[in-house]
Amino acid sequence: MNTATALHYRMHEVDGHQLLACDRPGGARIVEAFGDVTLADHIAVVIPGNGHHLGNYFTDRGPVSPRARGEQVLRMMAALAPDERVAVVVWVGYRTPAGMASAFSNSYAREGAADLARLTHYLPRSAHLTLIGHSYGSAVCGLALPTARAEDCVALGSAGMGVWRSDDLGTGTRVWAAQTESDWIRFFPHGRIGRLGLGRPPLHSAMNATRFGTGDITGHCGYYTEGSESLRNIARIAVGRYDDVTPPGAVGVAGPGADVVPADATRMEAVA
Repeated sequence: MNTATALHYRMHEVDGHQLLACDRPGGARIVEAFGDVTLADHIAVVIPGNGHHLGNYFTDRGPVSPRARGEQVLRMMAALAPDERVAVVVWVGYRTPAGMASAFSNSYAREGAADLARLTHYLPRSAHLTLIGHSYGSAVCGLALPTARAEDCVALGSAGMGVWRSDDLGTGTRVWAAQTESDWIRFFPHGRIGRLGLGRPPLHSAMNATRFGTGDITGHCGYYTEGSESLRNIARIAVGRYDDVTPPGAVGVAGPGADVVPADATRMEAVA
């Protein structure tokens, strides 16, 4: 299937899964909903980075798979906002780079940005919407924002958001970012020349993103670790609890969501 063909969103159930879009077998893209997106007060859209596609979407059951991360975000959102309706959309709605070499190209992000923006207009306008992009997925978010509808955008372990300054991200969306001190992504070359490079990372001063704390997680793949301050902060943003978001270096305060049982996070993905 031509992955450049626009995704057409509609909710349909397949084998017990709520799918908003899916390529034919052999394609790359799949978009799944967790929770009732039609009635949700808050919806988070999880956008993964390298190496994820329809072929391994259901077979990869590790804690760093997109489905596991979506479920982790949903559980934490529900714990933080028990009296509100929450939902998560896991958006593998673009052809992701297969590895580090191909991740230097911004073509994948550019191909997917319009479909991500279109999703934000398909989802109920009454819902508070947050885009959460990890690694290469944050570049898709950045390129989608000028035409997307989202109150918040969270960039995790981002090499670049596809653009060069905050003005290029459009207006009306709060941009948040997190990066652990041990995340190797800080060594990824910054810049953009034609189809090469991912622009500036969100933590550059020209991007005007608000940095938040990640607690004691380490590396590039632990931002969604259950029970972590990183996951709590992601969920706080996703349910609009902005005053509770902790800055880097702050000691997280136990509260709703603190008793969520951590998953086995021993398995780490080689790329984002």
